Amino acid sequence: MQSTLQFNPNYENDFYFDCNLQTEDPVSQKRLKIQQERPIQPKYGIRRVLAGVMLVILGALMWTVLAHVTGLNNETVGADISPDAPQEIYIVQSGDTLWSIAMAIDGDGDPRNTVDRLAEMNGGSSLYIGQRLILGN
Repeated sequence: MQSTLQFNPNYENDFYFDCNLQTEDPVSQKRLKIQQERPIQPKYGIRRVLAGVMLVILGALMWTVLAHVTGLNNETVGADISPDAPQEIYIVQSGDTLWSIAMAIDGDGDPRNTVDRLAEMNGGSSLYIGQRLILGN
């Protein structure tokens, strides 16, 4: 038994394209009927992507809250200075370096520890003219 398949397109408007597939073979007719009656399966790709994005955002939010509550992000800039303690302050002049200031403070001995302490107390090792440099208590 030979099956013939005819393709008869219908152009009703610009947005709709209807294909009337016709065949004389009863098995092929049954298959075409089943395929035409089968419901179109929704595409879950977009839903999966949106669900994944939402999970990532939720995870980042939870991590941020957890870090804030536990103090993981509790970074401070500069020295931890109590307001009650008297502070010795030096105004930086032209040509001053932490090394020269440390040598003036700690004239006898190695000034490296003093330089490190000054840098830690003042938020770094960079100086500018007129800066109020905290020397310690």
